[in-house]
Amino acid sequence: MTKERKKLVRKLDDLCRKILLIRDQSPAGYFRCISCHRLLPLHVFQVGHYISRRYESFRWSLKNIHGQCSSCNGFHSGNPIEYRKSLVELYGENEVAFMENIYRASPHYSTFDLNLKVQQYKEILKAYEAGNGKNDQ
Repeated sequence: MTKERKKLVRKLDDLCRKILLIRDQSPAGYFRCISCHRLLPLHVFQVGHYISRRYESFRWSLKNIHGQCSSCNGFHSGNPIEYRKSLVELYGENEVAFMENIYRASPHYSTFDLNLKVQQYKEILKAYEAGNGKNDQ
């Protein structure tokens, strides 16, 4: 992986984390883990992926990433059954089934594509910061 590509991947990861911190936190400054539903302080917030982040088309999908606690986001342990149930409640069975059926066909983004995604996510972050964010990416 080139230095430029690594930098763009890190930038996208950072932008997504910032978006999630705004999207998933309560007015009191807590977040609810998508899997175990515990209300937790933001300092234990982790970005949890339903579909592994190695599949780039879903790595930065705001429907695939949500706030999780460390127990539910743990390597190999995780909590995929409860995560899936929550996704179905949020987006519907059809959307979750669609994600599950196409993730293996994930494209490998070019540097150009990653640059476009960085710009797109900067705009999404601005919308969330302004209070106009949507939970539909």
